[in-house]
Amino acid sequence: MSDNPEPTEPETQAEQKPAEPPPVPETVELKHPFFAAVEGIYFRLADGKEDAVMATPLDTGVVELSLGGISRELKLADDSADAYMLGTIAKSLQYVQRISIGDSVPMEIRSGEASWDVTDKDRAIARGRISMQLVTWLSGDEEIVTDMEQLAMVSEDPTMKAKISEAFGEAAEKLGLGRDNVEKVVDLVDSLGEELSYIEALRNQLQRIFVVESRIAELGELYRSDRGVMETITPVSRLSHIAMTGFRRDFEDVDAQTGEIMAVLKNIGAQIKYIRTNRDDLYRRFWAWKEIVEKWEAHPARRTRNCEDLLQETYRFLAQRFLPQNEWELFTKAQERAAEAQTESTW
Repeated sequence: MSDNPEPTEPETQAEQKPAEPPPVPETVELKHPFFAAVEGIYFRLADGKEDAVMATPLDTGVVELSLGGISRELKLADDSADAYMLGTIAKSLQYVQRISIGDSVPMEIRSGEASWDVTDKDRAIARGRISMQLVTWLSGDEEIVTDMEQLAMVSEDPTMKAKISEAFGEAAEKLGLGRDNVEKVVDLVDSLGEELSYIEALRNQLQRIFVVESRIAELGELYRSDRGVMETITPVSRLSHIAMTGFRRDFEDVDAQTGEIMAVLKNIGAQIKYIRTNRDDLYRRFWAWKEIVEKWEAHPARRTRNCEDLLQETYRFLAQRFLPQNEWELFTKAQERAAEAQTESTW
């Protein structure tokens, strides 16, 4: 038997850990000369799609190229800085409508924070709701208070302030912090309130979106004897109801998720992640409504050609998002036939 055993593989080898992703850049930077060939390029989502494109302004118009197509044509390696930057740009366009070289990358991607602001009123409402939740938790009948008059009492009624102070003390005990560490509960409530203030700001924006539903209802009364226009109002009203019901349910879900205040405070990290995910989703979806909402705000319900045209535009807007694909195709073909008929009658 040999005194020198053959070398063997080490009994244990360090497991290879997946490479850490590079840090998200603070600004949009692209190194390939292709991106500097034309001045004024910017990035956006293609109309009616979720595909990110690079828009290049030329004398003949704006040329749009998909980011995926650019990567293939330039043969960018998956681990190259430019490929990573194009991926970052695509993610950024979930939070901004357009972005250019040199612009800041949205905070949502860099840190998870929102890149848009809320008001002190939004913060006060959010903190007031949490405080009232603690008070109702202490009484054994926890509820989410949404009545603005009740919330106003949080900052004005001395008796309510005393109840809140008692609730904070009991919460400190329940969380195992001890009454001497009430300030830690205050910090938790402040952190949660800051996150929920963005939900409150979006809740206010939802009230603006409701103008679409109310205008359509008003026009339904004005045009109820006009069969032609009612053929548009009826499906628009149905699709609008689907959209608004969905938005209401989304806010109810967020409220329900934060409905057990002690569970929320015990798992603050997971709760903040949940709130931010829903905040970002709602914010992106609200974007799409901005233009149509502004048009309805500027047009009171009247029997006018402008309102009828806006009804058609609203139908197209809603149909793209809420009609089944086969119904949307039928609607599109009907619109094309109507346009052709109008052209023939004009000539």
